[in-house]
Amino acid sequence: MAVFALVTGLSIALGWGLTQAIASQSFEAIQIQSLSFSSASAEMLMRVLSSATSPSVGFDAGLLPATFIGSLLGAMVGGEFKFEGFKTENKLGHYLTGAVLMGFGAVLAGGCTVGAGLTGGSIFSATAWLTLIAIWLGAGISWRIHRSMGWAM
Repeated sequence: MAVFALVTGLSIALGWGLTQAIASQSFEAIQIQSLSFSSASAEMLMRVLSSATSPSVGFDAGLLPATFIGSLLGAMVGGEFKFEGFKTENKLGHYLTGAVLMGFGAVLAGGCTVGAGLTGGSIFSATAWLTLIAIWLGAGISWRIHRSMGWAM
């Protein structure tokens, strides 16, 4: 697991370094940025909704497909790939509600946990650290509520 954490940290640092190197050689203004799943998701959504007004291929255009393909290959190589459904009750509504709330939170926070937490935290952005603290507090409060009600985790 430490290897994967190292690769994640290095990819964030490489994002900053490589976009800065490109920006310093360009005659046009180029935004210096690193990894963020919410901006990649927004870019993909704009491409699906309207190809005429969608932005040109951006920095993180390959992030979502690469994450999907990498996780698929990892599950297949590790022998853990399987299709699963709901076993007892249909909780699709719960999962969709959670997904909508997380997407809304990512927009309000200016990024998801990767974009706001890791990437923004690596440059000591105040909003990123505020977001990280709120994520930690929310997770801790949720864990305590679950534990006090005797729910399985």
